[in-house]
This record gives sequence, structure tokens and C-alpha cells, in this order.
Amino acid sequence: MWTAATLNEQVMTRTHLYIALLFGACLCLACSREDRDLLGVEGTLRLGMQVNEEVEVVSRAGEASSALNEDELKDKCRIRIYKGDKLVYKHSGWDETLDEEGLSLSSGVYRVRITSGDSVAASFDKKFYEGNEEFEIRQHQTTSVDVVCHIGNTLAKVSFDSSLKKYLAEAEVTVAVDADEGSLSYLYDPESGNSATGYYSLPEGREYLVCTLTGTSKSGKKFTQTDRIENARKSVLYTLTYTKDDTAAPAPPTDEGGGYLDLVVDETPLFTQEEEVMIYQRPKLLAVNNGEAVDMTQPWYLELGTQIAPEVSVYASTPLDGVRLESDLLEQMGLPSSVDLMEESVRISLQAKGIEVSVAEKSLTMRWGASLNPYLVEEGEYHIRYTVADSGIEGESEAKTTEVDWVLSVSNANVTAIDIPYVYKIWADRATLYGKVIEGRDAPSAPLYFHYRRKGDSTWSETVPASLDGDYIVSEEIKGLTPGTEYEYQIMEGEKVSNATCTFVTEAALQLPNNSFENWSGDIPKLIYGSEESMFWDSGNHGSEKVDMNVTTPDSGIKNKGTYSARLESLFASMLGFGQFAAGNLFIGQYLETQMDGFTGHGVLGLGRALGADTSGNPVTSRPLALRGYIRYISGTVDKGGDKIADGSKDQGIIYMALTDGEGEEYEGSRWSFVIKTKDSKFFDKNAANVIAYGEKIWTENTEGDGMVPFEIRFNYDEKEDGRMRIPNRIMLVAAASRYGDYFQGSTESRMWLDDLELIYEESKLNEPIQ
Repeated sequence: MWTAATLNEQVMTRTHLYIALLFGACLCLACSREDRDLLGVEGTLRLGMQVNEEVEVVSRAGEASSALNEDELKDKCRIRIYKGDKLVYKHSGWDETLDEEGLSLSSGVYRVRITSGDSVAASFDKKFYEGNEEFEIRQHQTTSVDVVCHIGNTLAKVSFDSSLKKYLAEAEVTVAVDADEGSLSYLYDPESGNSATGYYSLPEGREYLVCTLTGTSKSGKKFTQTDRIENARKSVLYTLTYTKDDTAAPAPPTDEGGGYLDLVVDETPLFTQEEEVMIYQRPKLLAVNNGEAVDMTQPWYLELGTQIAPEVSVYASTPLDGVRLESDLLEQMGLPSSVDLMEESVRISLQAKGIEVSVAEKSLTMRWGASLNPYLVEEGEYHIRYTVADSGIEGESEAKTTEVDWVLSVSNANVTAIDIPYVYKIWADRATLYGKVIEGRDAPSAPLYFHYRRKGDSTWSETVPASLDGDYIVSEEIKGLTPGTEYEYQIMEGEKVSNATCTFVTEAALQLPNNSFENWSGDIPKLIYGSEESMFWDSGNHGSEKVDMNVTTPDSGIKNKGTYSARLESLFASMLGFGQFAAGNLFIGQYLETQMDGFTGHGVLGLGRALGADTSGNPVTSRPLALRGYIRYISGTVDKGGDKIADGSKDQGIIYMALTDGEGEEYEGSRWSFVIKTKDSKFFDKNAANVIAYGEKIWTENTEGDGMVPFEIRFNYDEKEDGRMRIPNRIMLVAAASRYGDYFQGSTESRMWLDDLELIYEESKLNEPIQ
């Protein structure tokens, strides 16, 4: 396999060294120094580093964690020195000369930032440390700066008040960077006084923690509660304690844990900070019927003729600003279909219909009485939507809104369709449908089926057989669906159709940007994107720019269609007698840095990018089945052989690709599926934990003819046991004219041309010939 190691950065280093020796002034630093003027050095910086944790934490196993080795942290630290906004010095690892001999800088005001440890979204054991200091360099003086690095994470611990023992059977708290990312789970243990400490890295613009409590009371009732810690800060330990909420008005519907709990938050800064934090709960809604709690987030299944008298309570952390109620049932009562319960005139109109609404500053209670029963006389789904907004706190937090679409499902059927509970069951071209037996109803006695259709179509599909599978009714997998399309479905018990209609959206057939390699910019290095576009593809051209060479270029002579293909050329670049072999290459990601090892330059590459983003900006991709494209390959005779491929043998070209999930790896503030470091022999591993599916194709001889030929590489989702149960957030693709270019081995005669790469999502297209 291949990654793009720079071949020319080290050539220029050798050239500089050669010239420096001629003039008797050799300068060697294993770092980047842009500010130093050799003729105008005016002062010296002596830099020191120490680590201060300042908090006793508990590991996941419940034991106090041992102090981190400061020497190890220094070895893996990253140092950046800025003058204004300009980076003037950077170094990875601690250089003892910094606090012994010092560092020469021109006079002025600087800022130094030192980081170390592991920066991940959420972890129980990986910590990130950061220290910042401002300093001034004066002419002919030595300035000593000792940077203290504190924990840069936001820390969280979870505990439960002892009073909950008689209410809770089990509970779990998920604390996350946001609703879907960087989450850690804390289990309820009534006997333990300690919990693990979670370490979080909060992205800019999302300085909050989402705390989701799910649990079961000792009476068997399940409940969910979500709270947010607003304006959360790094270097602060948040101790989150759940207690029984005995002060809310009205009181919780039962004394068995079915109501909401108070979340008490204690914040402990790990070092002095001046900001304040505010705990702010989103408005909550709670429904009961005849003393029994009703989950408003799930359909309420009612048999025909059932008499109900529901009561809905609203709670907020700040004064209520609006409680909007929307339902066609209101219109049937002779009222507007949308009203604001905070308006007195509305409450008077509702009272005339037997509905009582009482309002306090931060709460509201709506007692429907028997008013709904005359209108629930036909099978069907009835929607009651509540939209609750609080007022927020001026200057500190914006108002928060909670929306609940409460569904009353009236039917005598024994079964109902439900939302597909596993997102991985929905592909671009297929899906598995789900239903269940309604609690308290008889087991189905007739055969079970589903039917489905595109949302908006008038005709249902033929029936799809289904069967009971544990707690669910599961359909046979339906195929031939259209990517990126919304469908709806119902369940049938014999000839009887349940009134519940559920929907799903198939995965989109996302494609690779600039997949025909039509857009290029720059000269040396040649860039594989247009001047007004964002980078998606990159290559080893960045390493060859200083010797005036590119290994990957557009080619208008050999192509499938359009104007260009991408031409990957393996070559040997030399200057002043020094040089090294590099494979022609391109990859999804970014060439990040060149690391020197004597006279040899090694590339640092970030591999993998998202194909898109969700509404919150989180990276997403879909699950393609294969990659198709066009290639011409010329396999040269190996003239730069070694332990991987022998001189005189035929060179090999390669394309490999992978779908990955998880946080990936961090490098200089950016995240990638993998970070490749050829200097450390750190290469891509298809068996790594974050790889979902992998595919590759190796060319060992020339392709037929003088033009381009089609190829196909399939993703193997079955190589891992859970490969079909995971959703990727990044896609990787690497192509190289010399398979062992990572090891500087191959042929300087090898060439590869690529054009019109396409991701295939539909199984039916895999059997079609490539046109």
C-alpha cells in the first residue's frame, strides 16, 4: 500500500545544507522558523514546561488515576510561538536546547502555546493539556518563560442521590458534546459513591454538554430526561448529581420515579477562571391519564371506545414565553386549529369546551377532561402538537423551545408499524420495515405483511411478508428503492391494515467532488481543485514543489471524456547529487507536513473526508457498494527496488478505499480517518477498529490498448462482523502508480491515469456493464 511521502522537501534541505557549508554557516533545526533573521537576532527565549492536573479524578474502573508522566507529555508535546497572528516557530516533541541554550528571536511581543496528550471528542482516559503565555523579547536580553499546561478538556462526573434507591431500578446517563457526537455513558450504581471522570473536547460554537438520563422505575415504567449545561468551559470539572424532584408544581404523577428528576451541577475550575456557567434546562412536557404516565414522544395506542381524560404539564427553567397548541381536533370542537395557551382569551374559550388550563410563571397545566372522547370514534391517528418556548436569560442565554407531536393512535388492530429502530437497516436502495404487537393486545392470528410506497404516490406496493422476531415484527428486506427518497409504509394483519403510517428516507447517493478531475489550479504544486473550490483531493505534489516537479498532473491526451484525466507519474527527483523515489499518487485528504530523517523526507498525510454534512454540520457519508471508474496503467520495470519489490520485476499500481466511523485521528486541529506518518512507519491498516468496509485493486501489468479501460472495486461489508451495522462518517481513497511508494520502491517508468470515478449505491447497477 502507498502513501505520498515527499521527495523534494529533503532535496531542498540537502541543497540548503550544501550551500550553508560552503559559506561556513550551518543552521539545523527540526522545526519551522519563519521569523528569524540571521543578521538581526536581538534576544533569547529560554522556554520551560510543566504539567499541572490539579484535580483528583477516578478512572473508568473506579480507582484513582495515577499521575501522568511529565516526561512522556513533554516528549509528545507540540510547541507553537506566534508574533501577532503569524506562526514563527513550531516544534513537535520537547527540544532540550529550548531551556538550556535558548531560542533566538527578534525583539517584540510573542505568545507561546504548548499542547500535549490526546485530543478526542470524549474519552474516559485520554486527556489533553494546554498552556499559553505571552512574553516579550528585548534586545540582547534573555527572557525565561515557564509554561504551565493545565487539563484542556471539559470534565464531567455523574452521581445519583441516595434518596433515589427506592425509586430507580436502573438508569444510564449519556453526556455528550452534542446530541449525536462525542458521548460517554455513566451507569447508575446505587452502591458506589464514585463515577468515572469523562474528558470532553468542545468544538467552537458548541460550548455545552447534553445530559440524557434514561431509566426504569421499580414499578417498571421507563422515562427519559434531557438537560443541557450551557456555556460549558474547558478546564472545569462538572459534577452532575441527579436527585428526586419533590418541589415541582404540580407534583410528579407517581412517587415511583416516573416524573422528572432535578439535576444539580457543581463546577470546580481546575485553575482560576473568571467566567461563570449557567445550568439551563430545556422546557419539559409530562402527560398523565388517570394517574398513569403517558410517554408523549411515542404513539398512545387506544382501542375504539376507550375513554380518556389526559392532563399535560409544562415546566421551564425561566418564565414561559409561549405554549402553542395545534390540532385538527380543536377545529372539530369549533375552535381555531392553532392557539397560544398563554393567552387568557384562549383559556376562556377552552374552558367552555370542558378544558381547564392553569398558568404559573414557569409552568402550565392543561386538563383535557373528557373533551377528546367524542372525536376519537374512528380508527386513525390524531395529532396534538405542543410548542413550548421559555424566555431565556437576557445577556446569558437564548430562549429554548421544545416541540412534541403527540400521536393518539385509535385502532382495534393488534399490530402497528413503528419507525425503523436501526438506522443501518436503511440503505440507498433497500430497507427492512418494522412493526410491533401493541402492548395489551392479542397476539396476531393472521399472516403479517407490510406495504409501502413513495411518499406522495397513490398506489401501495404488493405485500411484503413479515414475521415476529423477538419484540419486533420484521419484514423481508425490500430492494430496488431509489436513493435519497422518502417512503411510507403500513403493517397488515391478514386483510386488516393498521392505521399507523411510518416513513423513512433512503440514503443519498453522494458522489466524490471533482470525480472526473476536470478542475485544477496552481502550477507547482499542481492542486486537484479549482481556484474557487475547497480541497477534497490532494497529492504528493507539495513535496516536490521546491525541485520544480509534480508527480500528479492533468492530462488532456489520455482521458475517458471531458477535458482531463489525472496522470500519476512515479519518478526520481535529484538535486546536487541527492534525491529519492516517489510514486505518482492522489488521495482523499490533505498532505499535512514533511518530516525529515537525515536526508530523507517523509510525508504526514491526513486521509479521509466526509462526503457531506448534516444540519448541524457534522460529517456524514452514505454507504456505497462499489467504486467504478476508468484507468490506464503502465507497469514499469522496477529500478528502485528493495525488500518490498525486487529490481527487474514489474511494478504494481494500486487503488484502495475504505469507509470509516468514529472520531478518527487528530493532527494540528483537524481530524482524519487516519494520519499517515511514513517516518514512523505508521501506515493505513484495513483492520483498524474504525474501518467499516474496505476494497482494493492491484494492477500487475499494463492495461489493454492505448486508451482507458473500466474497473470496479467493491466495498466488503462482510469482512467485519458488524460491517453492515455501522454508518460511516468519512470515505478514504488512495491511488498510486507504484504500490510500494511508501517505502521509496518502484519503477520510474510507471504511469497511471484515472478518470470519471463513480460511487455505486444500487445493487441492480452492479450487474450492469460499464458504458
